[in-house]
Amino acid sequence: MAEGGEQSIIIKRIKKCPHGAHGGAWKIAFADLMTATMAFFLMLWVLGGTNDEEKKEIAAFFRDPSVIEASADVLIPAKEKAGQTNSLIDMGGMMDAPKSTEGESPEDKEKEKEKLEELKSKLEEKIDSNPELSKFKEQLQIDVTPSGLRVQVLDDRKRPMFDAGVDIPKDYAATILKEMGSILKSADNKISIAGHTDSLKYKGVDDYTNWELSADRANAARRELINGGVNENKVAQVVGLSDTIPYDKENPYNPRNRRISIIVLTKEAERSLQSLADAKTPASMNELANDIKAK
Repeated sequence: MAEGGEQSIIIKRIKKCPHGAHGGAWKIAFADLMTATMAFFLMLWVLGGTNDEEKKEIAAFFRDPSVIEASADVLIPAKEKAGQTNSLIDMGGMMDAPKSTEGESPEDKEKEKEKLEELKSKLEEKIDSNPELSKFKEQLQIDVTPSGLRVQVLDDRKRPMFDAGVDIPKDYAATILKEMGSILKSADNKISIAGHTDSLKYKGVDDYTNWELSADRANAARRELINGGVNENKVAQVVGLSDTIPYDKENPYNPRNRRISIIVLTKEAERSLQSLADAKTPASMNELANDIKAK
């Protein structure tokens, strides 16, 4: 205490350092990370429960889904079927193609698969034993997919099946297709033929594109298969897919994207295609459109 009884006053000044705002953006980023991590480990868990054959079928489906596996009814909104679906993911409350159980017992499916495997072996033996075909072994790929036995005749930069922009097969390509037909004629199942191109744009007439070219090449392959012995009534569909399903997804200009895919269909795949033919007639489609307008 100072003299005279006066008390000293001490003032302490505290410097406050400003702190940045504590936002919640990091929580969102962390939640995204946890979601992605959970999805990743869920995928690993699912794949861990599948065998090699199932993995091959899954990979084959995404590699070449050229056979449509749904009926035309899927394209038409149903009034009373909302919420019903056979798919794991409901794409809008529309009913999937009804799955018939006729002729689809496990025993029948196993027998069908055995026949397709036997047909595959015959094709491979034919390729190995025929000098003309063995030269093109690297351009021929044969595998059994969920849709059936698939034979792919791939193009090669040095040995293309067709000249550029032409739908007439070269002599050796015609020979390959005829030889394939001589084996496939013994199949009881129907056949699907699809033509594929690379992403190089067709140079020529303005209204002739890779769509027309791939379809014409698929039809040329159909003729050669018939020349090889395939009954023309066994052909279920001939389609041109342009460059929509590339063989080499990393390089859309790879010559191997130009190919012909021939599938000996399973009975289930046949029924899926047949369901497209059972679509509503134009008259009933017009009625449906009028009903929608009226609402």
